[in-house]
Amino acid sequence: MTPSAELKALELVSVAVTNASTLAPSTAENSVIHPYERFDGACIELNPVSNVADFVPAMQIELAKHGVSSRVYASNLPETCRYSIHYVAQVEWGKHWFSPDYKSYMSGARIELRSYGKVLAAASYKPSLLGYDKWASTQDKIAPAVRVIAYGVADAKAPAVQQSGPAENNASTESGLAESGRRTTARY
Repeated sequence: MTPSAELKALELVSVAVTNASTLAPSTAENSVIHPYERFDGACIELNPVSNVADFVPAMQIELAKHGVSSRVYASNLPETCRYSIHYVAQVEWGKHWFSPDYKSYMSGARIELRSYGKVLAAASYKPSLLGYDKWASTQDKIAPAVRVIAYGVADAKAPAVQQSGPAENNASTESGLAESGRRTTARY
């Protein structure tokens, strides 16, 4: 191989590894879930010491995918915020594969859902053991943790609405669905 062919081969390997990292799903770690009713809106308390610029927009996009609207507050959440989201994100520096330059990446995050200060659910992101997701987007990294707090389940998939036993409970659930226009589940 000529030097340019070797360089081209390294570039192809780099592209393949980068693409694999974006396809490999991350999972939520250290999930904590207490029973709570499904919610459709939350206040996000801005964390000024979290240096991941796209964290809040990525979290808002993921929340919206699950039918949860959100509003960001720089400080002092209003008393009208029944549900609030608090987060912390860590940043590290590293070299991207086959690159001489250092770049920052989100190396960990913790998201908590609270109701008037009481923690209802929490989940974390940490890189996979082999670090394939190290260079994935912030949104891809936090998506599983956001699903945990949005649905109150540690499973990576959105839960199906569970039918309760008595007919009157089903009727009230269905009327709630009709009023809100979306699925809701009360967790017990």
